[in-house]
Amino acid sequence: MRRGRLKGPLGSHERPASALGFRMVLAVFGALVLLAAAVCAYLLTDQTWLVVLFGAGFVAACVNVYWVGRRRRYEGRSA
Repeated sequence: MRRGRLKGPLGSHERPASALGFRMVLAVFGALVLLAAAVCAYLLTDQTWLVVLFGAGFVAACVNVYWVGRRRRYEGRSA
């Protein structure tokens, strides 16, 4: 492991790229799945608690997408 400040460009041998791109793909996929689950729960069942549960999960997933996007933007600026 190298000591000190990493000076290479992001993605080089001295400074490998992070996994935030893949994390963004997973976050968006999770949000889409929870949105589909909330819509299906609304259309196919009359269980209000299920719609609320999936809706809250979708909102939390959207917050995660926003947070990962901010991290990617910050990391890209520091490159």
